[in-house]
Amino acid sequence: MSEYSISTIISEWQDEFNTALAGSYSVGIALFTTDGELLFANSFMRNFFKGEARENFLNPEFDTLVALENSASFIFEGYLTLGDYASVNTSLWAQIFRKENKLLVLGGVDAEQCIERNKKLHELNHEILELQREVTRKNQKLENTIEQLNTANAELEELNATKDKFFSIIGHDLKNPFHSLLGFSDILLTNADKYTPEKIRHFAKQMHESSSNAYNLLENLLEWAKIQKGELESNPEKVDPLEIVDEVKEVYDPLANSKSIDFHTAVNSNDYVFADKEMLKTVLRNLVANALKFTYHQGYVIITTESIKNYVRFTVSDTGMGIPPGYIDNLFSIDCKLSEEGTDNEKSTGLGLILCKEFVEKQGGKIWVESELEKGSDFKFTIPVWED
Repeated sequence: MSEYSISTIISEWQDEFNTALAGSYSVGIALFTTDGELLFANSFMRNFFKGEARENFLNPEFDTLVALENSASFIFEGYLTLGDYASVNTSLWAQIFRKENKLLVLGGVDAEQCIERNKKLHELNHEILELQREVTRKNQKLENTIEQLNTANAELEELNATKDKFFSIIGHDLKNPFHSLLGFSDILLTNADKYTPEKIRHFAKQMHESSSNAYNLLENLLEWAKIQKGELESNPEKVDPLEIVDEVKEVYDPLANSKSIDFHTAVNSNDYVFADKEMLKTVLRNLVANALKFTYHQGYVIITTESIKNYVRFTVSDTGMGIPPGYIDNLFSIDCKLSEEGTDNEKSTGLGLILCKEFVEKQGGKIWVESELEKGSDFKFTIPVWED
Protein backbone atom coordinates (compact mmCIF):
# COMPACT_ATOMS: atom_id res chain seq x y z
CA MET A 1 0.00 0.00 0.00
CA SER A 2 1.43 3.42 -0.94
CA GLU A 3 2.01 6.00 1.78
CA TYR A 4 0.05 9.25 1.76
CA SER A 5 0.59 12.39 3.83
CA ILE A 6 -1.87 15.19 4.39
CA SER A 7 0.22 17.52 2.25
CA THR A 8 0.20 14.98 -0.58
CA ILE A 9 -3.55 14.62 -0.37
CA ILE A 10 -4.11 18.38 -0.26
CA SER A 11 -1.76 18.88 -3.18
CA GLU A 12 -3.49 16.16 -5.20
CA TRP A 13 -7.01 17.17 -4.22
CA GLN A 14 -6.57 20.93 -3.83
CA ASP A 15 -9.65 21.96 -5.80
CA GLU A 16 -11.81 19.43 -3.97
CA PHE A 17 -10.49 20.60 -0.58
CA ASN A 18 -11.19 24.20 -1.54
CA THR A 19 -14.78 23.37 -2.48
CA ALA A 20 -15.42 21.21 0.58
CA LEU A 21 -13.87 23.52 3.15
CA ALA A 22 -15.39 26.70 1.77
CA GLY A 23 -18.92 25.33 2.09
CA SER A 24 -18.34 23.12 5.13
CA TYR A 25 -20.74 23.22 8.08
CA SER A 26 -18.52 21.06 10.30
CA VAL A 27 -15.02 22.53 9.82
CA GLY A 28 -14.51 26.24 10.43
CA ILE A 29 -12.00 28.48 8.63
CA ALA A 30 -11.58 32.21 9.26
CA LEU A 31 -8.82 34.65 8.39
CA PHE A 32 -8.34 37.96 10.24
CA THR A 33 -5.85 40.79 10.19
CA THR A 34 -4.22 41.41 13.54
CA ASP A 35 -6.32 44.61 13.63
CA GLY A 36 -9.48 42.47 13.75
CA GLU A 37 -10.66 42.81 10.17
CA LEU A 38 -12.33 39.67 8.90
CA LEU A 39 -10.80 38.75 5.55
CA PHE A 40 -12.52 35.36 5.03
CA ALA A 41 -14.95 33.03 6.78
CA ASN A 42 -16.36 29.82 5.36
CA SER A 43 -19.99 28.68 5.85
CA PHE A 44 -19.27 27.13 9.26
CA MET A 45 -17.64 30.26 10.72
CA ARG A 46 -20.12 32.76 9.32
CA ASN A 47 -22.73 31.36 11.71
CA PHE A 48 -20.79 32.71 14.70
CA PHE A 49 -19.96 36.21 13.51
CA LYS A 50 -22.57 38.92 13.98
CA GLY A 51 -21.70 42.59 13.67
CA GLU A 52 -17.98 43.20 14.18
CA ALA A 53 -16.43 39.74 14.02
CA ARG A 54 -13.62 40.28 16.56
CA GLU A 55 -16.24 41.07 19.25
CA ASN A 56 -17.56 37.51 18.92
CA PHE A 57 -14.39 36.07 20.43
CA LEU A 58 -15.42 35.51 24.03
CA ASN A 59 -12.75 33.18 25.41
CA PRO A 60 -9.96 33.80 24.60
CA GLU A 61 -10.72 37.30 23.41
CA PHE A 62 -9.32 38.45 20.07
CA ASP A 63 -6.83 40.87 21.61
CA THR A 64 -5.56 38.10 23.88
CA LEU A 65 -4.84 35.88 20.88
CA VAL A 66 -3.03 38.70 19.05
CA ALA A 67 -0.85 39.30 22.10
CA LEU A 68 0.31 35.68 22.32
CA GLU A 69 4.01 34.97 21.67
CA ASN A 70 4.69 34.48 17.97
CA SER A 71 8.00 32.61 17.74
CA ALA A 72 6.17 30.06 15.62
CA SER A 73 3.05 30.32 13.46
CA PHE A 74 1.11 27.96 15.73
CA ILE A 75 -0.04 30.13 18.68
CA PHE A 76 -3.15 28.46 20.22
CA GLU A 77 -4.91 25.11 20.57
CA GLY A 78 -7.95 24.51 22.75
CA TYR A 79 -11.62 25.41 23.21
CA LEU A 80 -12.55 28.70 21.56
CA THR A 81 -15.83 30.23 22.71
CA LEU A 82 -17.62 32.31 20.07
CA GLY A 83 -20.92 34.14 20.12
CA ASP A 84 -22.55 36.69 22.39
CA TYR A 85 -22.63 36.89 26.19
CA ALA A 86 -26.22 38.11 26.04
CA SER A 87 -27.51 35.19 24.00
CA VAL A 88 -26.20 31.88 22.66
CA ASN A 89 -22.50 31.07 22.58
CA THR A 90 -20.67 27.96 21.42
CA SER A 91 -17.35 26.34 22.24
CA LEU A 92 -15.43 24.55 19.50
CA TRP A 93 -12.03 22.92 19.36
CA ALA A 94 -9.72 25.31 17.51
CA GLN A 95 -6.16 25.78 16.31
CA ILE A 96 -4.98 29.32 15.59
CA PHE A 97 -1.98 30.31 13.51
CA ARG A 98 -0.29 33.69 12.98
CA LYS A 99 1.84 34.84 10.10
CA GLU A 100 2.96 38.44 10.02
CA ASN A 101 -0.20 40.50 10.46
CA LYS A 102 -2.78 37.74 9.84
CA LEU A 103 -4.56 35.23 12.10
CA LEU A 104 -5.84 31.92 10.69
CA VAL A 105 -8.53 30.23 12.78
CA LEU A 106 -9.26 26.53 12.11
CA GLY A 107 -11.90 24.87 14.25
CA GLY A 108 -14.60 22.28 14.56
CA VAL A 109 -16.43 20.05 17.01
CA ASP A 110 -14.14 17.92 19.15
CA ALA A 111 -14.91 14.18 18.81
CA GLU A 112 -14.90 13.61 22.58
CA GLN A 113 -17.04 16.70 23.03
CA CYS A 114 -19.44 15.44 20.38
CA ILE A 115 -19.65 12.02 22.03
CA GLU A 116 -20.22 13.60 25.45
CA ARG A 117 -22.91 15.90 24.12
CA ASN A 118 -24.62 13.01 22.36
CA LYS A 119 -24.44 11.05 25.59
CA LYS A 120 -26.08 13.93 27.45
CA LEU A 121 -28.68 14.26 24.71
CA HIS A 122 -29.36 10.54 24.98
CA GLU A 123 -29.76 10.83 28.75
CA LEU A 124 -31.97 13.86 28.29
CA ASN A 125 -34.09 12.01 25.73
CA HIS A 126 -34.38 9.12 28.17
CA GLU A 127 -35.51 11.50 30.92
CA ILE A 128 -38.00 13.10 28.54
CA LEU A 129 -39.32 9.65 27.59
CA GLU A 130 -39.72 8.75 31.26
CA LEU A 131 -41.51 12.04 31.86
CA GLN A 132 -43.81 11.32 28.91
CA ARG A 133 -44.54 7.87 30.32
CA GLU A 134 -45.24 9.37 33.72
CA VAL A 135 -47.54 11.95 32.15
CA THR A 136 -49.28 9.15 30.25
CA ARG A 137 -49.68 7.14 33.47
CA LYS A 138 -51.05 10.16 35.30
CA ASN A 139 -53.40 10.97 32.40
CA GLN A 140 -54.64 7.38 32.45
CA LYS A 141 -55.11 7.58 36.20
CA LEU A 142 -56.95 10.88 35.78
CA GLU A 143 -59.15 9.38 33.06
CA ASN A 144 -59.91 6.41 35.32
CA THR A 145 -60.76 8.79 38.17
CA ILE A 146 -63.02 10.82 35.89
CA GLU A 147 -64.69 7.62 34.68
CA GLN A 148 -65.23 6.52 38.29
CA LEU A 149 -66.67 9.94 39.12
CA ASN A 150 -68.99 9.74 36.12
CA THR A 151 -70.08 6.27 37.21
CA ALA A 152 -70.61 7.50 40.76
CA ASN A 153 -72.59 10.50 39.48
CA ALA A 154 -74.74 8.21 37.33
CA GLU A 155 -75.36 5.95 40.31
CA LEU A 156 -76.16 8.97 42.46
CA GLU A 157 -78.63 10.24 39.86
CA GLU A 158 -80.24 6.80 39.76
CA LEU A 159 -80.41 6.71 43.55
CA ASN A 160 -82.03 10.14 43.58
CA ALA A 161 -84.52 9.01 40.95
CA THR A 162 -85.19 5.88 43.02
CA LYS A 163 -85.70 7.98 46.14
CA ASP A 164 -88.04 10.37 44.29
CA LYS A 165 -89.99 7.43 42.87
CA PHE A 166 -90.26 5.83 46.30
CA PHE A 167 -91.55 9.00 47.97
CA SER A 168 -93.97 9.57 45.08
CA ILE A 169 -95.41 6.11 45.59
CA ILE A 170 -95.58 6.44 49.37
CA GLY A 171 -96.94 9.98 49.24
CA HIS A 172 -99.51 9.52 46.50
CA ASP A 173 -100.16 6.07 45.08
CA LEU A 174 -100.14 4.20 48.37
CA LYS A 175 -102.33 6.78 50.11
CA ASN A 176 -105.09 6.72 47.50
CA PRO A 177 -106.30 3.14 48.17
CA PHE A 178 -106.42 3.84 51.89
CA HIS A 179 -108.38 7.04 51.30
CA SER A 180 -110.93 4.95 49.43
CA LEU A 181 -110.99 2.30 52.15
CA LEU A 182 -111.39 4.86 54.89
CA GLY A 183 -114.09 6.71 52.95
CA PHE A 184 -116.20 3.69 52.07
CA SER A 185 -115.79 2.06 55.49
CA ASP A 186 -116.86 5.30 57.17
CA ILE A 187 -119.94 5.48 54.97
CA LEU A 188 -120.86 1.90 55.77
CA LEU A 189 -120.13 2.34 59.45
CA THR A 190 -122.45 5.32 59.85
CA ASN A 191 -125.12 4.58 57.21
CA ALA A 192 -125.20 0.81 56.67
CA ASP A 193 -128.80 0.54 57.87
CA LYS A 194 -129.90 3.07 55.24
CA TYR A 195 -128.46 1.23 52.19
CA THR A 196 -129.89 -1.62 50.21
CA PRO A 197 -127.93 -4.88 50.00
CA GLU A 198 -127.05 -4.01 46.39
CA LYS A 199 -125.60 -0.65 47.48
CA ILE A 200 -123.63 -2.29 50.26
CA ARG A 201 -122.24 -4.87 47.78
CA HIS A 202 -121.17 -1.95 45.55
CA PHE A 203 -119.26 -0.34 48.44
CA ALA A 204 -117.76 -3.70 49.38
CA LYS A 205 -116.58 -4.19 45.80
CA GLN A 206 -114.92 -0.76 45.82
CA MET A 207 -113.24 -1.54 49.13
CA HIS A 208 -112.05 -4.91 47.81
CA GLU A 209 -110.55 -3.29 44.71
CA SER A 210 -108.80 -0.64 46.81
CA SER A 211 -107.44 -3.30 49.14
CA SER A 212 -106.26 -5.39 46.20
CA ASN A 213 -104.50 -2.38 44.63
CA ALA A 214 -102.83 -1.50 47.92
CA TYR A 215 -101.72 -5.11 48.44
CA ASN A 216 -100.27 -5.43 44.93
CA LEU A 217 -98.47 -2.12 45.32
CA LEU A 218 -97.02 -3.12 48.70
CA GLU A 219 -95.93 -6.46 47.26
CA ASN A 220 -94.11 -4.70 44.42
CA LEU A 221 -92.57 -2.21 46.83
CA LEU A 222 -91.22 -4.99 49.02
CA GLU A 223 -89.75 -6.81 46.03
CA TRP A 224 -88.26 -3.58 44.73
CA ALA A 225 -86.76 -2.79 48.15
CA LYS A 226 -85.09 -6.21 48.21
CA ILE A 227 -83.54 -5.51 44.79
CA GLN A 228 -82.20 -2.13 45.89
CA LYS A 229 -80.61 -3.73 48.98
CA GLY A 230 -79.14 -6.60 46.94
CA GLU A 231 -81.08 -9.15 48.97
CA LEU A 232 -83.04 -10.70 46.10
CA GLU A 233 -81.20 -13.50 44.31
CA SER A 234 -82.34 -15.54 41.34
CA ASN A 235 -82.76 -19.28 42.00
CA PRO A 236 -83.20 -20.75 38.51
CA GLU A 237 -84.54 -24.23 37.90
CA LYS A 238 -86.22 -26.26 35.16
CA VAL A 239 -89.61 -24.60 34.55
CA ASP A 240 -92.45 -25.45 32.18
CA PRO A 241 -93.70 -22.20 30.55
CA LEU A 242 -97.17 -23.72 30.03
CA GLU A 243 -97.55 -24.21 33.79
CA ILE A 244 -96.66 -20.58 34.56
CA VAL A 245 -98.82 -19.15 31.77
CA ASP A 246 -101.83 -21.20 32.90
CA GLU A 247 -101.40 -20.07 36.54
CA VAL A 248 -101.26 -16.39 35.54
CA LYS A 249 -104.29 -16.76 33.25
CA GLU A 250 -106.30 -18.34 36.05
CA VAL A 251 -105.48 -15.43 38.37
CA TYR A 252 -106.53 -12.76 35.86
CA ASP A 253 -109.51 -14.40 34.19
CA PRO A 254 -111.96 -12.67 36.62
CA LEU A 255 -110.50 -9.23 35.84
CA ALA A 256 -110.64 -9.93 32.10
CA ASN A 257 -114.28 -11.05 32.41
CA SER A 258 -115.20 -7.93 34.39
CA LYS A 259 -114.06 -5.79 31.43
CA SER A 260 -115.40 -8.23 28.79
CA ILE A 261 -111.86 -8.69 27.46
CA ASP A 262 -111.09 -11.77 25.35
CA PHE A 263 -108.13 -13.24 27.25
CA HIS A 264 -106.26 -16.16 25.62
CA THR A 265 -102.94 -18.02 25.70
CA ALA A 266 -100.94 -19.69 22.93
CA VAL A 267 -97.90 -21.65 24.14
CA ASN A 268 -96.08 -22.50 20.90
CA SER A 269 -92.85 -23.73 22.52
CA ASN A 270 -92.11 -27.22 23.79
CA ASP A 271 -88.91 -26.11 25.51
CA TYR A 272 -88.48 -25.78 29.23
CA VAL A 273 -86.82 -22.63 30.55
CA PHE A 274 -84.04 -22.13 33.09
CA ALA A 275 -85.79 -19.62 35.34
CA ASP A 276 -86.67 -18.52 38.84
CA LYS A 277 -90.29 -19.63 38.96
CA GLU A 278 -91.52 -16.85 41.26
CA MET A 279 -89.70 -14.14 39.33
CA LEU A 280 -91.14 -15.43 36.07
CA LYS A 281 -94.65 -15.41 37.56
CA THR A 282 -94.15 -11.85 38.82
CA VAL A 283 -93.06 -10.66 35.37
CA LEU A 284 -96.03 -12.24 33.63
CA ARG A 285 -98.47 -11.06 36.30
CA ASN A 286 -97.32 -7.46 35.97
CA LEU A 287 -97.42 -7.50 32.18
CA VAL A 288 -100.87 -9.14 32.06
CA ALA A 289 -102.22 -6.78 34.74
CA ASN A 290 -101.00 -3.80 32.68
CA ALA A 291 -102.43 -5.23 29.47
CA LEU A 292 -105.86 -5.70 31.05
CA LYS A 293 -105.68 -2.31 32.76
CA PHE A 294 -105.02 -0.40 29.54
CA THR A 295 -107.28 -2.41 27.23
CA TYR A 296 -110.78 -1.19 26.49
CA HIS A 297 -113.91 -3.23 27.12
CA GLN A 298 -114.48 -5.86 24.41
CA GLY A 299 -110.74 -5.79 23.71
CA TYR A 300 -108.25 -8.62 23.31
CA VAL A 301 -105.22 -9.81 25.38
CA ILE A 302 -103.08 -12.87 24.62
CA ILE A 303 -99.97 -14.50 26.12
CA THR A 304 -97.82 -16.33 23.56
CA THR A 305 -94.51 -18.18 23.72
CA GLU A 306 -92.12 -19.35 21.00
CA SER A 307 -88.61 -20.82 20.90
CA ILE A 308 -85.88 -18.66 19.35
CA LYS A 309 -82.38 -20.19 19.34
CA ASN A 310 -81.38 -20.63 23.01
CA TYR A 311 -84.29 -18.67 24.43
CA VAL A 312 -88.04 -18.84 24.87
CA ARG A 313 -89.70 -15.54 23.99
CA PHE A 314 -92.81 -14.58 25.96
CA THR A 315 -95.15 -11.96 24.49
CA VAL A 316 -98.10 -10.25 26.18
CA SER A 317 -100.15 -8.51 23.47
CA ASP A 318 -103.16 -6.25 23.86
CA THR A 319 -105.46 -4.05 21.79
CA GLY A 320 -105.33 -1.22 24.31
CA MET A 321 -104.41 2.45 24.51
CA GLY A 322 -100.81 2.05 23.34
CA ILE A 323 -97.77 4.02 24.53
CA PRO A 324 -96.66 7.47 23.27
CA PRO A 325 -93.43 7.06 21.20
CA GLY A 326 -91.49 9.47 23.40
CA TYR A 327 -91.81 7.16 26.43
CA ILE A 328 -90.93 3.80 24.86
CA ASP A 329 -87.12 4.05 25.15
CA ASN A 330 -87.11 4.59 28.92
CA LEU A 331 -90.35 2.85 29.82
CA PHE A 332 -88.49 0.38 32.07
CA SER A 333 -86.38 3.09 33.72
CA ILE A 334 -86.91 4.46 37.23
CA ASP A 335 -87.06 8.03 35.91
CA CYS A 336 -89.86 7.36 33.40
CA LYS A 337 -92.52 10.05 33.88
CA LEU A 338 -95.37 8.17 32.18
CA SER A 339 -98.22 7.58 34.63
CA GLU A 340 -101.51 6.99 32.83
CA GLU A 341 -104.82 5.79 34.28
CA GLY A 342 -106.33 2.60 32.87
CA THR A 343 -109.41 2.43 30.68
CA ASP A 344 -111.55 2.18 33.83
CA ASN A 345 -109.48 4.84 35.63
CA GLU A 346 -107.25 2.22 37.27
CA LYS A 347 -104.18 3.68 38.97
CA SER A 348 -100.62 2.94 37.85
CA THR A 349 -97.19 3.75 39.29
CA GLY A 350 -94.93 2.21 36.66
CA LEU A 351 -93.12 0.27 39.37
CA GLY A 352 -94.25 -3.06 37.94
CA LEU A 353 -92.33 -2.57 34.70
CA ILE A 354 -89.16 -1.71 36.61
CA LEU A 355 -89.51 -4.99 38.52
CA CYS A 356 -90.08 -6.83 35.24
CA LYS A 357 -86.81 -5.51 33.82
CA GLU A 358 -84.86 -6.37 36.99
CA PHE A 359 -86.29 -9.89 37.15
CA VAL A 360 -85.83 -10.68 33.45
CA GLU A 361 -82.22 -9.47 33.44
CA LYS A 362 -81.42 -11.38 36.65
CA GLN A 363 -82.45 -14.53 34.76
CA GLY A 364 -80.24 -13.75 31.77
CA GLY A 365 -82.94 -12.40 29.46
CA LYS A 366 -83.99 -9.14 27.83
CA ILE A 367 -87.27 -7.21 27.81
CA TRP A 368 -88.66 -4.66 25.37
CA VAL A 369 -91.92 -3.24 24.04
CA GLU A 370 -93.45 -2.51 20.66
CA SER A 371 -96.47 -0.21 20.72
CA GLU A 372 -98.72 2.02 18.65
CA LEU A 373 -101.15 4.57 20.06
CA GLU A 374 -104.77 3.41 20.12
CA LYS A 375 -103.80 0.08 18.52
CA GLY A 376 -102.15 -1.72 21.40
CA SER A 377 -98.83 -2.98 22.71
CA ASP A 378 -96.63 -6.08 22.59
CA PHE A 379 -94.46 -6.57 25.68
CA LYS A 380 -91.78 -9.16 24.93
CA PHE A 381 -89.10 -10.80 27.03
CA THR A 382 -86.73 -13.75 26.70
CA ILE A 383 -85.69 -16.43 29.18
CA PRO A 384 -82.86 -18.94 28.53
CA VAL A 385 -83.84 -22.48 27.50
CA TRP A 386 -83.21 -25.30 29.96
CA GLU A 387 -80.33 -27.43 28.70
CA ASP A 388 -80.15 -31.05 29.86
